[in-house]
Amino acid sequence: MPRPSDPKLEHRILNAARKLWHRNGEKALTMRAVAEAAGTNTPAVYRRFRNRDELLLALVRCFQMELFGVLEPCRSLRELAECYFDFALQRPREYELLMSGLLARVRKTRPNFDLLLRRSAEWLGGAPEEYEDLALALFCLAHGAVVHVLNRNIDENEAHMKKVLARGVEALVAKEGKFRRIPPPTQL
Repeated sequence: MPRPSDPKLEHRILNAARKLWHRNGEKALTMRAVAEAAGTNTPAVYRRFRNRDELLLALVRCFQMELFGVLEPCRSLRELAECYFDFALQRPREYELLMSGLLARVRKTRPNFDLLLRRSAEWLGGAPEEYEDLALALFCLAHGAVVHVLNRNIDENEAHMKKVLARGVEALVAKEGKFRRIPPPTQL
């Protein structure tokens, strides 16, 4: 007689994987270690996730949604950038996974970038797609600030970098017209 399936097993596996990743990053995340931490066996993990990359992609989606939960209540582009900065510095291992090459494979779902586009249109007027260039510039600015602090590339402290990031966001938003992609009017 087959064992009844555990409806919470996938959640336990993801929880175990996230804890292992948070503690020791990529080197800690083996299917065997995840199975052990989840209180199951390796074949059970493989039945839910074909391989380690699939498990990592599931973690990327989880971390994307956690970041979304932090960004969604923001009420300005500056606040979005500051919350992004704080999230990345408070959770550097998770940020490392979010910014890994795996993100390119999850491109179908980009909730945080899409939120940035929607909010840009909502707060500055126009359509979300008009703000692709501004959103990319804001992302590059925020990501650069995060990487410099995490890697200790410069002597500035975290608080000062956050202030510089905020001023940079305000400068880009003030010049948003230079970044805005407004389609030419259609001719009749």
